[in-house]
Amino acid sequence: MRDLLLGLAFMLLGAVVLTVASQYPTMASLQYGPSLFPSLIGGGFLIGGLVLSATQLPTLKRQLSGTDANVGNIFDLRSVLVSLLPIALIIFYIFASEFLGAALCLAIIMFVLMLVRKTSLPLALLVSFVASLTIYFLFSRYLLIPLPEGLLNFWG
Repeated sequence: MRDLLLGLAFMLLGAVVLTVASQYPTMASLQYGPSLFPSLIGGGFLIGGLVLSATQLPTLKRQLSGTDANVGNIFDLRSVLVSLLPIALIIFYIFASEFLGAALCLAIIMFVLMLVRKTSLPLALLVSFVASLTIYFLFSRYLLIPLPEGLLNFWG
């Protein structure tokens, strides 16, 4: 059931990305424009979600008909919430990165994911801090990709 719901969530997210990307302007001199990569990502989400959902339909049918031994285990709320956590954290990054900054948002996201996977608190703090700073400096200083600095504007 968890994979079915996760597949449906990815299909919904892919459809939203495709809808938003289709509204991007096109460039007359190019055959592709700024909507190319978001459309590819949205299409990948849509197809991946469809495949994930379709592979779970026979299992769901067995569970609902009562021929499966795990009939009582159709819906496990914690598993569904853990499966949807990465999507929620991506949405958190989208809304909070301008205010908090990319480095701090990445650290929070990694810390939460590590705690959910039952990593010890000191290790989760250390790894999320070091990894987020490493990713931030690689992207902003070496690849010259402008990332939101947010509250940590003193690095400039």
